Amino acid sequence: MTQFFKEKNEKVCLVAADTYRAAAVEQIQIWADRLGVRLVHNPETSDPASIAFDGVESGLSKEDRVIIDTAGRIHTSVNLMKELEKVHRVVSKLTDEITTLIVVDGNIGKNSLSQINHFNQYLQIDGIIITKLDGTARGGVVLTAMDDLDIPVYFIGVGEGSDDLIPFDSDNYINSIIGEDE
Repeated sequence: MTQFFKEKNEKVCLVAADTYRAAAVEQIQIWADRLGVRLVHNPETSDPASIAFDGVESGLSKEDRVIIDTAGRIHTSVNLMKELEKVHRVVSKLTDEITTLIVVDGNIGKNSLSQINHFNQYLQIDGIIITKLDGTARGGVVLTAMDDLDIPVYFIGVGEGSDDLIPFDSDNYINSIIGEDE
């Protein structure tokens, strides 16, 4: 997403609020360096809400977009989901311009719907990013999520490069499923 917004000449800040996964901060730091954007993190705390607050507070005056990485949320872990809910609550004290996106794996099918439904119990999901559509996965869950859950798909991931996250185009997606050339 950072690459996408940078191509639109927007200033982007990343916030490393994934304090759950080992090496998460290091991974996002590599991407921030590659993309030439500022990263907010705090090695002094493992509280993701505190880090998110600091990142948004500083980013509101400096950048057009602040992207908070809260990956590492296991939807079946009540504690991790409550922590995510707290991140949203704390950030909403600074701004009401929040878009909450969930990233789902295009290979796992209906389990994605279960994940989205679990997340929606804690905070409203505004959109979906579906990844791993670079191989044989068709991401059939996309249509169900859009129809049954009324949640739009914002981006699809077709690789692991910075430019491999592309805006979702429903016509191209439908054509790829039914096998028609664009």
